[in-house]
Amino acid sequence: MGKDFFEIESKKIKLTDIKSYEITSEEVNKQWIEEVKPNLLVRIILFFASPGTTGVKREIVKSGKRPYDVLIIKTIQGDEYRFSKNEYVFDVQEKVRELNEFLNSK
Repeated sequence: MGKDFFEIESKKIKLTDIKSYEITSEEVNKQWIEEVKPNLLVRIILFFASPGTTGVKREIVKSGKRPYDVLIIKTIQGDEYRFSKNEYVFDVQEKVRELNEFLNSK
C-alpha cells in the first residue's frame, strides 16, 4: 500500500483528489543582509592608521526581487494550492517526482 497523501510541511492533499499541477516562478521583494569587506585600499590605510583593524567588516541591508519556484496543485473539487519556496521548505524536483509517479499510475 502506497502513500495516501501528498505533503509539504503540515499541508496534506489526498492523492486521489489531485487533478493536475504546474510549476511556475514568481518574483518576491525581499530584504537580506550581506557582509562587506572593505576594499584593498581601505584595508591598507586602516593597517597603517591603526594596526590590527584590517579585518573590519560591515553589514549592509540589500533589497530587491528574487525569483522563487511555485508549485501549484489543482484538485478535482476545484481547489488550488500554491506552495512557494519563499514560504515553504521543500525540494521541487522531489515533489514533482512524487506527483508524476502517482498521476502516471492512475
